[in-house]
Amino acid sequence: MPASPPARSRSLRTGVALAAIILAVVFLGWMAIVLATGDDDGGNQSGNREQSQAGEPTRNEPTVGPSPSEPPPVCRVDARFVAGFMSPQNSDESTAERLELMNTDAVTFGGWVRPTERDEYPERVRDAVDDLEGTHDVYGYTVEMSWEDTDLLDDDAIIHEGDTEYGIVELENAVVITSSDDGNDPFHSLLRTAPELDAQGYIGLPVPQMRTEGDTWLPDNSYADVVDGFNEYFVRAYQQRGADGYYLAMEMPLTDADHWNPVTDYYGRQVEIIDDVDAGAPVLIAPYLEGRADAATLTPDTAAAGYQKLLDLGGESEIFVAPQDGLGVGTTALEADESAEHEYTTEEYFAALHHVDAEHLYVTIEAMTPGGGDSESREDSTRDRVEEQLAAVDAYVQGAIGYQWAGQNSIAELPHLGRGACAAGVGELP
Repeated sequence: MPASPPARSRSLRTGVALAAIILAVVFLGWMAIVLATGDDDGGNQSGNREQSQAGEPTRNEPTVGPSPSEPPPVCRVDARFVAGFMSPQNSDESTAERLELMNTDAVTFGGWVRPTERDEYPERVRDAVDDLEGTHDVYGYTVEMSWEDTDLLDDDAIIHEGDTEYGIVELENAVVITSSDDGNDPFHSLLRTAPELDAQGYIGLPVPQMRTEGDTWLPDNSYADVVDGFNEYFVRAYQQRGADGYYLAMEMPLTDADHWNPVTDYYGRQVEIIDDVDAGAPVLIAPYLEGRADAATLTPDTAAAGYQKLLDLGGESEIFVAPQDGLGVGTTALEADESAEHEYTTEEYFAALHHVDAEHLYVTIEAMTPGGGDSESREDSTRDRVEEQLAAVDAYVQGAIGYQWAGQNSIAELPHLGRGACAAGVGELP
Protein backbone atom coordinates (compact mmCIF):
# COMPACT_ATOMS: atom_id res chain seq x y z
CA MET A 1 0.00 0.00 0.00
CA PRO A 2 1.30 3.46 -0.91
CA ALA A 3 2.27 5.67 2.01
CA SER A 4 -0.04 8.53 2.82
CA PRO A 5 1.13 12.07 1.93
CA PRO A 6 1.91 13.05 5.56
CA ALA A 7 4.09 9.93 5.99
CA ARG A 8 6.06 10.68 2.78
CA SER A 9 6.65 14.24 3.97
CA ARG A 10 8.14 13.09 7.28
CA SER A 11 10.36 10.52 5.46
CA LEU A 12 11.68 13.20 3.13
CA ARG A 13 12.61 15.53 5.99
CA THR A 14 14.33 12.66 7.82
CA GLY A 15 16.30 11.67 4.73
CA VAL A 16 17.53 15.22 4.10
CA ALA A 17 18.70 15.56 7.70
CA LEU A 18 20.51 12.25 7.59
CA ALA A 19 22.29 13.16 4.34
CA ALA A 20 23.46 16.44 5.88
CA ILE A 21 24.92 14.62 8.87
CA ILE A 22 26.79 12.15 6.64
CA LEU A 23 28.28 14.96 4.53
CA ALA A 24 29.45 16.75 7.66
CA VAL A 25 31.15 13.62 9.02
CA VAL A 26 32.90 12.96 5.70
CA PHE A 27 34.11 16.56 5.54
CA LEU A 28 35.49 16.48 9.09
CA GLY A 29 37.23 13.15 8.41
CA TRP A 30 38.82 14.56 5.26
CA MET A 31 40.10 17.60 7.17
CA ALA A 32 41.61 15.34 9.85
CA ILE A 33 43.53 13.36 7.21
CA VAL A 34 44.85 16.55 5.60
CA LEU A 35 46.08 17.88 8.95
CA ALA A 36 47.66 14.53 9.92
CA THR A 37 49.52 14.00 6.66
CA GLY A 38 50.87 17.52 6.62
CA ASP A 39 53.39 16.51 9.34
CA ASP A 40 56.29 14.80 7.50
CA ASP A 41 58.80 14.78 10.37
CA GLY A 42 57.79 11.30 11.52
CA GLY A 43 56.35 12.59 14.79
CA ASN A 44 53.08 10.71 14.31
CA GLN A 45 54.66 7.31 13.74
CA SER A 46 51.50 5.23 13.82
CA GLY A 47 49.73 7.53 11.41
CA ASN A 48 52.64 7.61 8.98
CA ARG A 49 52.96 3.82 9.19
CA GLU A 50 49.30 3.18 8.39
CA GLN A 51 49.33 5.56 5.49
CA SER A 52 52.58 4.29 3.96
CA GLN A 53 51.48 0.67 4.26
CA ALA A 54 48.63 1.40 1.89
CA GLY A 55 51.16 2.49 -0.74
CA GLU A 56 53.83 -0.14 -0.09
CA PRO A 57 55.04 -2.08 -3.16
CA THR A 58 54.44 -5.80 -3.44
CA ARG A 59 57.29 -8.22 -4.07
CA ASN A 60 56.10 -8.75 -7.63
CA GLU A 61 55.25 -5.19 -8.58
CA PRO A 62 57.63 -2.66 -6.99
CA THR A 63 56.41 0.91 -7.01
CA VAL A 64 58.84 3.69 -7.88
CA GLY A 65 58.44 6.74 -5.67
CA PRO A 66 55.46 7.86 -3.62
CA SER A 67 52.07 8.27 -5.23
CA PRO A 68 50.58 11.78 -5.33
CA SER A 69 48.30 10.90 -2.40
CA GLU A 70 51.00 9.86 0.09
CA PRO A 71 53.80 11.82 1.78
CA PRO A 72 57.41 11.34 0.70
CA PRO A 73 59.37 8.66 2.61
CA VAL A 74 60.95 9.92 5.83
CA CYS A 75 64.03 8.58 7.63
CA ARG A 76 64.04 9.39 11.35
CA VAL A 77 67.70 8.53 12.02
CA ASP A 78 71.02 9.85 10.69
CA ALA A 79 72.31 6.43 9.60
CA ARG A 80 71.98 5.43 5.95
CA PHE A 81 71.85 2.36 3.74
CA VAL A 82 74.59 2.42 1.10
CA ALA A 83 73.53 -0.86 -0.54
CA GLY A 84 71.04 -3.68 -0.42
CA PHE A 85 71.16 -7.40 -1.00
CA MET A 86 68.83 -8.09 -3.88
CA SER A 87 67.94 -10.74 -6.44
CA PRO A 88 68.04 -9.12 -9.87
CA GLN A 89 65.24 -10.06 -12.23
CA ASN A 90 65.52 -11.51 -15.71
CA SER A 91 63.66 -8.44 -16.98
CA ASP A 92 65.79 -5.29 -17.14
CA GLU A 93 62.66 -3.25 -16.48
CA SER A 94 61.91 -5.13 -13.24
CA THR A 95 65.54 -4.90 -12.11
CA ALA A 96 65.58 -1.16 -12.78
CA GLU A 97 62.34 -0.68 -10.83
CA ARG A 98 63.86 -2.40 -7.81
CA LEU A 99 67.06 -0.35 -8.05
CA GLU A 100 65.09 2.89 -8.26
CA LEU A 101 63.10 1.86 -5.22
CA MET A 102 66.26 1.03 -3.23
CA ASN A 103 68.13 4.18 -4.33
CA THR A 104 71.42 2.50 -3.33
CA ASP A 105 74.04 0.22 -4.79
CA ALA A 106 73.19 -3.48 -5.08
CA VAL A 107 74.80 -6.74 -3.96
CA THR A 108 73.69 -10.09 -5.37
CA PHE A 109 73.73 -13.45 -3.63
CA GLY A 110 75.91 -16.26 -4.97
CA GLY A 111 74.85 -19.47 -6.68
CA TRP A 112 76.14 -23.00 -6.14
CA VAL A 113 78.47 -25.17 -8.17
CA ARG A 114 77.27 -28.70 -7.44
CA PRO A 115 77.97 -32.23 -8.68
CA THR A 116 75.26 -33.36 -11.06
CA GLU A 117 74.51 -36.17 -13.49
CA ARG A 118 75.04 -35.97 -17.25
CA ASP A 119 71.62 -37.64 -17.73
CA GLU A 120 69.96 -34.48 -16.41
CA TYR A 121 70.86 -32.70 -19.66
CA PRO A 122 69.54 -33.01 -23.23
CA GLU A 123 71.17 -35.49 -25.60
CA ARG A 124 73.09 -32.85 -27.54
CA VAL A 125 74.67 -31.57 -24.34
CA ARG A 126 75.58 -35.10 -23.24
CA ASP A 127 77.10 -35.79 -26.64
CA ALA A 128 79.18 -32.59 -26.46
CA VAL A 129 80.55 -33.66 -23.07
CA ASP A 130 81.31 -37.15 -24.41
CA ASP A 131 83.18 -35.66 -27.37
CA LEU A 132 85.68 -33.96 -25.07
CA GLU A 133 89.04 -35.66 -24.77
CA GLY A 134 89.32 -37.70 -21.59
CA THR A 135 86.82 -38.37 -18.82
CA HIS A 136 84.98 -35.49 -17.20
CA ASP A 137 82.93 -35.29 -14.02
CA VAL A 138 79.83 -33.14 -14.51
CA TYR A 139 78.89 -30.17 -12.33
CA GLY A 140 76.09 -27.61 -12.67
CA TYR A 141 75.81 -23.95 -11.78
CA THR A 142 72.48 -23.05 -10.16
CA VAL A 143 71.88 -19.45 -11.37
CA GLU A 144 70.85 -18.77 -14.94
CA MET A 145 73.87 -17.56 -16.89
CA SER A 146 74.25 -16.69 -20.56
CA TRP A 147 77.58 -16.33 -22.35
CA GLU A 148 76.15 -13.67 -24.67
CA ASP A 149 78.63 -10.88 -25.53
CA THR A 150 81.60 -12.80 -24.13
CA ASP A 151 84.41 -14.50 -26.02
CA LEU A 152 85.16 -17.00 -23.26
CA LEU A 153 83.67 -20.18 -24.75
CA ASP A 154 84.17 -21.71 -28.19
CA ASP A 155 81.12 -21.89 -30.42
CA ASP A 156 80.87 -25.64 -29.97
CA ALA A 157 80.73 -25.21 -26.18
CA ILE A 158 77.45 -23.28 -26.40
CA ILE A 159 74.48 -25.45 -27.31
CA HIS A 160 70.97 -24.20 -28.03
CA GLU A 161 68.21 -26.66 -27.30
CA GLY A 162 64.85 -25.04 -27.96
CA ASP A 163 64.79 -21.76 -26.02
CA THR A 164 67.54 -22.86 -23.62
CA GLU A 165 71.23 -22.04 -23.97
CA TYR A 166 73.69 -24.45 -22.35
CA GLY A 167 77.30 -23.45 -21.74
CA ILE A 168 79.92 -26.14 -21.24
CA VAL A 169 82.96 -24.88 -19.32
CA GLU A 170 85.72 -27.45 -19.70
CA LEU A 171 88.20 -27.79 -16.85
CA GLU A 172 90.75 -30.47 -16.09
CA ASN A 173 88.79 -33.73 -15.80
CA ALA A 174 85.53 -31.83 -15.18
CA VAL A 175 82.92 -29.67 -16.87
CA VAL A 176 80.59 -27.10 -15.35
CA ILE A 177 77.34 -26.70 -17.27
CA THR A 178 75.39 -23.45 -17.17
CA SER A 179 71.91 -22.88 -18.55
CA SER A 180 69.79 -19.91 -19.56
CA ASP A 181 66.17 -19.90 -20.71
CA ASP A 182 65.35 -17.24 -23.30
CA GLY A 183 68.73 -15.59 -22.74
CA ASN A 184 68.02 -14.92 -19.06
CA ASP A 185 70.93 -13.81 -16.89
CA PRO A 186 69.84 -11.85 -13.79
CA PHE A 187 73.37 -10.74 -12.88
CA HIS A 188 73.89 -9.40 -16.38
CA SER A 189 70.53 -7.64 -16.07
CA LEU A 190 71.82 -5.83 -12.98
CA LEU A 191 75.01 -4.77 -14.74
CA ARG A 192 73.03 -3.52 -17.75
CA THR A 193 70.62 -1.44 -15.71
CA ALA A 194 72.79 -0.17 -12.82
CA PRO A 195 74.90 2.23 -14.95
CA GLU A 196 71.73 3.90 -16.21
CA LEU A 197 71.03 4.91 -12.59
CA ASP A 198 74.70 5.54 -11.68
CA ALA A 199 74.42 2.62 -9.24
CA GLN A 200 77.07 0.01 -8.56
CA GLY A 201 76.57 -3.74 -8.83
CA TYR A 202 78.52 -6.23 -6.70
CA ILE A 203 78.21 -9.78 -8.02
CA GLY A 204 78.09 -12.83 -5.73
CA LEU A 205 80.63 -15.52 -6.64
CA PRO A 206 79.62 -19.19 -6.91
CA VAL A 207 80.26 -21.38 -3.88
CA PRO A 208 80.64 -25.15 -3.37
CA GLN A 209 77.95 -27.18 -1.66
CA MET A 210 78.26 -27.85 2.05
CA ARG A 211 79.53 -31.15 3.43
CA THR A 212 76.88 -33.84 3.62
CA GLU A 213 78.32 -35.49 6.74
CA GLY A 214 80.52 -34.53 9.65
CA ASP A 215 80.90 -30.76 9.92
CA THR A 216 77.97 -29.99 7.62
CA TRP A 217 78.35 -26.25 8.23
CA LEU A 218 81.68 -26.28 6.35
CA PRO A 219 82.14 -26.29 2.56
CA ASP A 220 82.90 -29.42 0.59
CA ASN A 221 86.32 -28.45 -0.72
CA SER A 222 86.91 -31.87 -2.30
CA TYR A 223 86.27 -30.22 -5.67
CA ALA A 224 87.79 -26.82 -4.90
CA ASP A 225 89.73 -26.94 -8.17
CA VAL A 226 86.44 -27.15 -10.08
CA VAL A 227 84.90 -24.20 -8.21
CA ASP A 228 88.04 -22.11 -8.65
CA GLY A 229 88.38 -22.99 -12.33
CA PHE A 230 84.77 -22.08 -13.04
CA ASN A 231 85.02 -18.89 -10.99
CA GLU A 232 87.87 -17.67 -13.15
CA TYR A 233 85.53 -17.86 -16.15
CA PHE A 234 82.75 -16.34 -14.04
CA VAL A 235 84.77 -13.32 -12.92
CA ARG A 236 86.04 -12.73 -16.46
CA ALA A 237 82.47 -12.78 -17.80
CA TYR A 238 81.11 -10.27 -15.31
CA GLN A 239 84.23 -8.13 -15.36
CA GLN A 240 83.64 -7.73 -19.10
CA ARG A 241 80.04 -6.77 -18.31
CA GLY A 242 81.06 -4.07 -15.84
CA ALA A 243 80.96 -5.56 -12.33
CA ASP A 244 81.97 -2.94 -9.76
CA GLY A 245 82.90 -5.46 -7.07
CA TYR A 246 82.35 -8.99 -5.83
CA TYR A 247 80.65 -10.62 -2.86
CA LEU A 248 81.95 -13.82 -1.25
CA ALA A 249 78.68 -15.39 -0.24
CA MET A 250 79.83 -18.31 1.93
CA GLU A 251 79.04 -17.70 5.61
CA MET A 252 81.09 -18.15 8.73
CA PRO A 253 81.22 -16.60 12.19
CA LEU A 254 83.54 -13.64 12.67
CA THR A 255 86.40 -15.53 14.30
CA ASP A 256 90.04 -16.39 13.71
CA ALA A 257 89.55 -20.02 14.84
CA ASP A 258 91.35 -22.58 12.66
CA HIS A 259 88.18 -24.68 12.56
CA TRP A 260 86.81 -22.26 9.99
CA ASN A 261 89.88 -22.32 7.74
CA PRO A 262 87.97 -24.24 5.00
CA VAL A 263 85.88 -21.08 4.57
CA THR A 264 88.73 -18.56 4.81
CA ASP A 265 90.72 -20.75 2.38
CA TYR A 266 87.81 -20.40 -0.07
CA TYR A 267 87.85 -16.64 0.49
CA GLY A 268 91.59 -16.43 -0.09
CA ARG A 269 91.46 -18.40 -3.34
CA GLN A 270 88.66 -16.21 -4.72
CA VAL A 271 90.55 -13.03 -3.85
CA GLU A 272 93.53 -14.38 -5.82
CA ILE A 273 91.26 -15.03 -8.81
CA ILE A 274 89.83 -11.52 -8.61
CA ASP A 275 93.34 -10.08 -8.33
CA ASP A 276 94.36 -11.96 -11.49
CA VAL A 277 91.27 -11.12 -13.55
CA ASP A 278 89.96 -7.81 -12.20
CA ALA A 279 92.78 -6.40 -10.09
CA GLY A 280 91.74 -3.74 -7.63
CA ALA A 281 88.05 -4.62 -7.62
CA PRO A 282 86.66 -4.43 -4.05
CA VAL A 283 85.59 -7.62 -2.31
CA LEU A 284 82.78 -7.78 0.26
CA ILE A 285 82.40 -10.42 3.00
CA ALA A 286 79.51 -10.60 5.50
CA PRO A 287 80.26 -12.95 8.43
CA TYR A 288 77.88 -13.41 11.33
CA LEU A 289 78.08 -12.71 15.06
CA GLU A 290 77.09 -14.98 17.93
CA GLY A 291 76.42 -13.40 21.31
CA ARG A 292 73.98 -15.90 22.85
CA ALA A 293 75.04 -17.31 26.19
CA ASP A 294 73.90 -20.84 25.33
CA ALA A 295 75.69 -21.03 21.95
CA ALA A 296 79.28 -20.92 20.65
CA THR A 297 79.61 -17.40 21.94
CA LEU A 298 82.07 -15.02 20.27
CA THR A 299 83.69 -12.41 22.46
CA PRO A 300 84.24 -8.96 20.96
CA ASP A 301 87.99 -9.66 21.08
CA THR A 302 87.51 -12.88 19.08
CA ALA A 303 85.39 -11.02 16.54
CA ALA A 304 88.09 -8.36 16.26
CA ALA A 305 90.74 -11.00 15.60
CA GLY A 306 88.49 -12.59 12.97
CA TYR A 307 87.99 -9.22 11.32
CA GLN A 308 91.74 -8.70 11.07
CA LYS A 309 92.15 -12.19 9.59
CA LEU A 310 89.70 -11.34 6.83
CA LEU A 311 91.34 -7.99 6.11
CA ASP A 312 94.69 -9.75 5.76
CA LEU A 313 93.31 -11.81 2.84
CA GLY A 314 93.34 -8.73 0.64
CA GLY A 315 95.85 -8.30 -2.16
CA GLU A 316 95.44 -5.73 -4.88
CA SER A 317 91.73 -6.08 -4.20
CA GLU A 318 90.74 -4.61 -0.83
CA ILE A 319 88.51 -6.52 1.55
CA PHE A 320 85.48 -4.80 3.05
CA VAL A 321 83.62 -6.54 5.86
CA ALA A 322 79.92 -6.04 6.65
CA PRO A 323 79.11 -8.29 9.63
CA GLN A 324 75.49 -9.33 9.93
CA ASP A 325 74.11 -7.52 12.97
CA GLY A 326 72.44 -10.73 14.17
CA LEU A 327 69.25 -8.98 15.23
CA GLY A 328 67.10 -10.58 12.58
CA VAL A 329 67.97 -14.12 13.67
CA GLY A 330 68.42 -13.48 17.39
CA THR A 331 72.15 -14.18 17.70
CA THR A 332 72.75 -10.71 19.15
CA ALA A 333 70.77 -8.03 20.97
CA LEU A 334 70.95 -4.27 21.27
CA GLU A 335 71.90 -2.60 24.54
CA ALA A 336 68.36 -1.23 24.70
CA ASP A 337 66.98 -4.78 24.58
CA GLU A 338 68.51 -5.58 27.99
CA SER A 339 68.58 -9.25 27.01
CA ALA A 340 69.50 -11.81 29.64
CA GLU A 341 70.02 -14.42 26.90
CA HIS A 342 73.00 -12.65 25.32
CA GLU A 343 76.45 -12.11 26.78
CA TYR A 344 77.41 -9.35 24.36
CA THR A 345 75.50 -6.66 22.50
CA THR A 346 75.69 -5.59 18.89
CA GLU A 347 77.19 -2.27 19.96
CA GLU A 348 80.00 -4.00 21.86
CA TYR A 349 80.96 -6.03 18.82
CA PHE A 350 81.05 -3.09 16.44
CA ALA A 351 82.97 -0.92 18.88
CA ALA A 352 85.68 -3.60 19.00
CA LEU A 353 85.75 -3.95 15.20
CA HIS A 354 85.89 -0.19 14.74
CA HIS A 355 88.97 -0.10 16.96
CA VAL A 356 90.75 -2.54 14.61
CA ASP A 357 89.92 -0.78 11.32
CA ALA A 358 87.14 1.72 10.78
CA GLU A 359 87.71 2.33 7.06
CA HIS A 360 86.76 -1.15 5.86
CA LEU A 361 83.86 -1.73 8.25
CA TYR A 362 80.21 -1.82 7.19
CA VAL A 363 77.16 -3.52 8.70
CA THR A 364 74.56 -5.87 7.26
CA ILE A 365 71.21 -4.91 8.76
CA GLU A 366 68.95 -7.93 9.16
CA ALA A 367 65.54 -6.42 8.48
CA MET A 368 63.47 -9.28 9.92
CA THR A 369 62.67 -10.90 13.27
CA PRO A 370 63.68 -14.40 14.46
CA GLY A 371 60.22 -15.96 14.52
CA GLY A 372 60.65 -19.68 15.13
CA GLY A 373 64.40 -19.53 14.72
CA ASP A 374 64.92 -20.78 11.16
CA SER A 375 64.83 -19.21 7.72
CA GLU A 376 61.33 -20.51 7.01
CA SER A 377 59.75 -19.10 10.17
CA ARG A 378 61.33 -15.65 10.27
CA GLU A 379 58.86 -12.82 10.41
CA ASP A 380 58.68 -9.27 9.11
CA SER A 381 60.33 -6.51 11.08
CA THR A 382 59.05 -2.95 11.59
CA ARG A 383 60.17 0.47 10.52
CA ASP A 384 60.89 1.38 14.15
CA ARG A 385 63.10 -1.65 14.76
CA VAL A 386 65.14 -1.31 11.57
CA GLU A 387 65.78 2.37 12.26
CA GLU A 388 66.85 1.40 15.78
CA GLN A 389 69.30 -1.12 14.29
CA LEU A 390 70.72 1.50 11.94
CA ALA A 391 71.22 4.05 14.69
CA ALA A 392 72.83 1.57 17.10
CA VAL A 393 75.98 1.04 15.00
CA ASP A 394 76.09 4.19 12.91
CA ALA A 395 79.01 5.66 14.87
CA TYR A 396 81.19 2.63 14.06
CA VAL A 397 80.61 1.88 10.37
CA GLN A 398 80.96 3.43 6.94
CA GLY A 399 77.41 2.53 6.01
CA ALA A 400 74.73 -0.16 6.11
CA ILE A 401 73.73 -2.88 3.67
CA GLY A 402 70.10 -3.93 3.86
CA TYR A 403 69.21 -7.61 4.03
CA GLN A 404 67.20 -8.03 1.95
CA TRP A 405 65.30 -6.55 -1.00
CA ALA A 406 63.93 -9.87 -2.22
CA GLY A 407 61.92 -12.86 -1.10
CA GLN A 408 60.50 -13.26 2.38
CA ASN A 409 60.72 -10.36 4.86
CA SER A 410 61.68 -7.94 2.12
CA ILE A 411 62.55 -4.37 3.09
CA ALA A 412 60.24 -3.36 0.25
CA GLU A 413 57.33 -4.24 2.54
CA LEU A 414 58.35 -1.85 5.33
CA PRO A 415 56.69 1.59 5.59
CA HIS A 416 58.90 4.43 4.38
CA LEU A 417 62.04 2.24 4.28
CA GLY A 418 60.50 0.25 1.45
CA ARG A 419 60.24 3.45 -0.58
CA GLY A 420 63.87 4.49 -0.19
CA ALA A 421 63.84 6.25 3.20
CA CYS A 422 67.27 6.06 4.89
CA ALA A 423 68.94 5.48 1.50
CA ALA A 424 72.29 7.21 0.98
CA GLY A 425 71.84 7.28 -2.77
CA VAL A 426 73.84 5.43 -5.40
CA GLY A 427 77.60 5.13 -5.78
CA GLU A 428 78.40 4.93 -2.06
CA LEU A 429 80.02 1.49 -1.91
CA PRO A 430 83.81 1.45 -2.42
